[in-house]
Amino acid sequence: MLNKVTVLGAGVWGSVIARHMHNLGMQVSVWEYSKDLLDTIKANSGAHPNIPNFKFDNTYILTNDLKTAVEGADLLVFVFSSKAVRSVCQQLKTILNGKAVPVLNATKGLEDKTFKTMSEIIEEELPFLKNKVVAFSGPSFALEVAKGIPTKITLAGYDEDLLKELQNKLTKKPLCFELSKDRRGAEYGGAIKNVVAIGCGILDGIGEGANTKAALLTEAMQEMSKIMLSQGCTLYTVYSLCGLGDAILTGMSAISRNRRLGEKLGQGLDLEEAKKQVGTIAEGLNSVQSVQDIINKNNLNCPVINAIWEIVVQGKPANTLLKALGFKDE
Repeated sequence: MLNKVTVLGAGVWGSVIARHMHNLGMQVSVWEYSKDLLDTIKANSGAHPNIPNFKFDNTYILTNDLKTAVEGADLLVFVFSSKAVRSVCQQLKTILNGKAVPVLNATKGLEDKTFKTMSEIIEEELPFLKNKVVAFSGPSFALEVAKGIPTKITLAGYDEDLLKELQNKLTKKPLCFELSKDRRGAEYGGAIKNVVAIGCGILDGIGEGANTKAALLTEAMQEMSKIMLSQGCTLYTVYSLCGLGDAILTGMSAISRNRRLGEKLGQGLDLEEAKKQVGTIAEGLNSVQSVQDIINKNNLNCPVINAIWEIVVQGKPANTLLKALGFKDE
């Protein structure tokens, strides 16, 4: 039975997930490592600074003490920066002390050099959670979910009973879920689509139109399939909610952080200034190098994603992406 859930991360997505769990009748604790964010929420009587008309009431437990947050939890939800997953797990190892609490992982990204997904890192650091980690991925802007807009998400994992239990427990308007056994594919799709979204934004920054972006998305999906198949993912997942579906959403929408970051780069800003103007974390930045390293290691022909890497990492001009798509300078 899922009676108490702990959401690790009080960012926009973490807070929206926490409210969904609360609306299901669960007792909800929210842990946030940023004391500044937590203090801001508390100072504003539970109102979240980045979510319009959103408020934590006094039935939520809000804390930056990890042990307090996790105590008695039946489910942990990971919704924080991919760069912090390994270190947080190392702290949880002592706190959980071998207790096999299922994890719903909504953190997207791949680890540098190892190419491991976030769920794989969680299970490596917390081996007693083997097969108890479920990926939560798909086309889902948190601010739309907060408004009650119907949203379908993939739950991917290896324990069929756990997947069905989560699907039954968590399905309530505005969320519904499809199940998948390809957890690795779900997470690779969630990471690579963020890189593709940066590319879409670069085109927006240059001032190109829908025709050009359609070409980019089509070719990028072909490249995504090469990368994911090289890593043991299924072709079905490439064109599922957490592959194609998520790429369409993040690449085409004005509110996508990754697309906005790319747009700033396309306008000629350097990476540091682009990051400053976007403000919140664009997880695609944490995946660009890992995805490019996989391409290089497996000798894959992925000119579009390679061009995005050159622009983001090497600072090459935005029209590098147009050239990768086959367009010539006048």
